[in-house]
Amino acid sequence: MLLLLGASILISSRTAMAAQLTCSASATLEDLTVCIRDQMPRRDSGSFVVPSFTQVSAWRSVVRAMIRGTCNTVLPSSLSSFMRIRSLRDAANGRRYCVLMETGDQDEDGFVDRGTGTFIVDAAARRELNHTAPHPISDMRTETEAVTIFKETRSRSLLVAGTHRDASLVVSDCQSSTMLSDVAHNVANMFHATHLELAAHYGPRPWWVISWHGMAEDTCPAVDVHLSHGMDVVPVEGDRALALRNNLRAYHPGWRIGVPGRGMCSLNGTTNVQGRFLNGVPASGVCGSPAARYTGRFVHIEQDPAFRDPDSWIAAVMDTWR
Repeated sequence: MLLLLGASILISSRTAMAAQLTCSASATLEDLTVCIRDQMPRRDSGSFVVPSFTQVSAWRSVVRAMIRGTCNTVLPSSLSSFMRIRSLRDAANGRRYCVLMETGDQDEDGFVDRGTGTFIVDAAARRELNHTAPHPISDMRTETEAVTIFKETRSRSLLVAGTHRDASLVVSDCQSSTMLSDVAHNVANMFHATHLELAAHYGPRPWWVISWHGMAEDTCPAVDVHLSHGMDVVPVEGDRALALRNNLRAYHPGWRIGVPGRGMCSLNGTTNVQGRFLNGVPASGVCGSPAARYTGRFVHIEQDPAFRDPDSWIAAVMDTWR
């Protein structure tokens, strides 16, 4: 009987261990991001799970603590079965980061179960700049591009969506042209909740979000890179999108860089719900209401596949946000 009981406990312990995908071997943020991406739910997997109100509230409380510099937070019970928070010392630069990531894999198929996402904070940041990758896998390499730019520019945070944008099999009730798992066009997810919490944290203080996207090579054939503030209006002098364009041109004279109002590209992020929120649309109206003005706080970047090398962007980002 004791032998059977011991074997049962051992099997149970092994099952619990197998149900957590912690990426424990990742020595750098880049390694960690690749590991996280490789275990995300894929297209048409049906694995995206809409979080409950309790889970969203819990997530926001953890994000609040992280952005204030605390990483030893005990996860609320509504998150603790499928999320982990830990400190990671990057082996490449020796700096320490706080990482909140999904690890739960109850069916043990090698992919996380819910598609919750990842949030990383640098408590010693030099820039109140927050990088996001809303379409990992789908917009190839934007998640690994964003993590290196976040790290090398000493920015405050990095937010990566938890699934392929089309992982869900359910059409969005926020914007019906997208699937429920597309976080840039839906509000029922932790990605959007993080933007709400960041806005609450910063209030009127200066801060920015860069949303890293990738377009197909033939989507906007007149440009290699397109920068906008989430509206189809010509940016005014002094805007960060224009400053970033000018700094990119200084480093890469051969790049064809578009901005709104020139008729070169229509990918201006006008339906992006985080962009609408950061441009002043009330949180309750971002699904259906376009922004009437832009604040400059949201920078939407579209790139051809050959222009997603983070080393090509780091200097220009640092020059734009000194």
